[in-house]
Amino acid sequence: MNMEREATRTMRKTMVAAHTGCGIHPDNTMASFREGIQIGADIVEVDVRVTHDGTPILLHDDSPYLHTHTYAQLNQPDIRSRLHPSYQTYEIATLEQVLRESGPLELKLNLDLKSIASIEPTVQWVRKFHAQKRVYITGCSDHMTKRYPDMQVMLNTPDELLPQQALHYAAFADSVCREAKEQGYAGLNMNGGTCRQQMVDKAHALGLKVWVYTINEPQRLDWFATMGVDAITTRKPGRLFEILRDC
Repeated sequence: MNMEREATRTMRKTMVAAHTGCGIHPDNTMASFREGIQIGADIVEVDVRVTHDGTPILLHDDSPYLHTHTYAQLNQPDIRSRLHPSYQTYEIATLEQVLRESGPLELKLNLDLKSIASIEPTVQWVRKFHAQKRVYITGCSDHMTKRYPDMQVMLNTPDELLPQQALHYAAFADSVCREAKEQGYAGLNMNGGTCRQQMVDKAHALGLKVWVYTINEPQRLDWFATMGVDAITTRKPGRLFEILRDC
């Protein structure tokens, strides 16, 4: 490693991105969201889907009820528990709640859009709260950079490397970074199993961020922190903080 690269990594701060479930409360509830805040995460990641009346809610899996029920109907205790047993206790959280609560804290958000239908309602709420500078979009984000140039969108790279991509990784990294730059993405959102140092260096040379997900094992957390990625999404944010303090 040359001195210039080492100096760049020293100046670049890896952000801690708390996964939507990083503590004792169920994923995608306001309680789990607040756990991310309380632990001091730089970014909190949540999954977003949309109800029949166009309300963006925090939910990972699809459900037929989303296509037939409004938010008010879906949030009734006897209905919401059909989505998941945890909703017997917890109400369904909305994107509006997340944006409202995170605003005074200037907390960064990673909104992982789980459906094309969630794009437009999500953009409307982000704009309503003037949160474009602290919100990053991942997931279903095709054509968003052209349609919504004020949004910060991360390019989702392949979950797995094809044999040719693994064999000729430098060419793969060039292609991915060129695509992201030309299409106006803020950076790359990568499965940790596909991210190598060559990708990080090429992305940074073009002014692109590199995020990796979902990294929980201490050795892998340390590996990516040393690699100099811009954010690590994890269910173990406390452990990642310890590692970053030692870097």
